Amino acid sequence: MPFAKRIVEPQLLCRHPIPNDEGLLFEDLCSITNVALSRTLRQLSDLSKHACSLFQEIENEIVNTNQRVWALQNKIGKIQQTASALDPKLEAV
Repeated sequence: MPFAKRIVEPQLLCRHPIPNDEGLLFEDLCSITNVALSRTLRQLSDLSKHACSLFQEIENEIVNTNQRVWALQNKIGKIQQTASALDPKLEAV
């Protein structure tokens, strides 16, 4: 079972404790929407950073796997050349 490297959870965008006695957190609806949109953009930015790092890790794994496959293909090719060079009449099986 793989270990979790990242935990991504959505954050609440507009929930805050009321700071003053009057109960006003923001002046108007425009400021509320600006805060919500800016926090949404920040969450999307963080999510895209995580996605980018995931894709980079996958790319590194694919490159490493490709190198290992090429090494195995070279070894198999050498074994095939050696086996084809042997004379079955002269070699004991």
